[in-house]
Amino acid sequence: MKPDPMTAVPAPPPAPAPPAPPWTWRDVGGVVLLIVVVAAALGLLVRGLLAAFGLTLEQRLISPAVYVVGLGIYLAAIGGVYALVGRRAGRAALALRPPDRLSLLLVPPLFVAGMLALALVNATVGLLMGGFENPQVEALTGGAALAPAELILLLILVAGVVPCAEELFFRGLVYPLMRRDLGPALAILLNAAVFALVHVIPQLLPGLFVIGLILAYLRERSGSIWPGVLYHALQNGAALLVINAALAG
Repeated sequence: MKPDPMTAVPAPPPAPAPPAPPWTWRDVGGVVLLIVVVAAALGLLVRGLLAAFGLTLEQRLISPAVYVVGLGIYLAAIGGVYALVGRRAGRAALALRPPDRLSLLLVPPLFVAGMLALALVNATVGLLMGGFENPQVEALTGGAALAPAELILLLILVAGVVPCAEELFFRGLVYPLMRRDLGPALAILLNAAVFALVHVIPQLLPGLFVIGLILAYLRERSGSIWPGVLYHALQNGAALLVINAALAG
């Protein structure tokens, strides 16, 4: 009896799983603790200085005191990941590797699709809640159009420092642990959910979840955080420019 030629062909080997991250959830907790300590210290320092000079704290990110605290917190996140994990794990383990060209080319169409999905989600939230008001407008600008210098400074923070810090933490540090424990599909969903919840903005949770899904997908597909950093920078920068244009109009 002749062997079946189809059964004689060996099956292709399964794709190798990514190596397990050389850090643990305890290391993530250490980074979070460092961020909390830095935030508390900066908050106390700024409040002390304002009290000493008889100044009041403006509740908007562009005010110098809040800007310095915000910048310090995100720089602490970057520094914490490097100091507690990056020095021993290496850049590649944190997905700080060059991405493939196709992943970068996917960012613009995904950004357009993400903006449309975000508009649809926010419109749905508005219908369910009887209106939609973005609390980031007040938090970022205080409800007034920004001067050119203020707009540049905010773009540096929200479209530069913030994407680098959040992608390094959520997709570079946290995502590999989730993927190891849950597999890629559940890791993408959970990472997006945690990303949305950490922002603590109830009205924006569904939209942030959508953005988180895209960012985690880009991390999974490319093995690098840089496509996510680019997408995140486009998202934050576009949101700020739209908010400022609406206020100026």
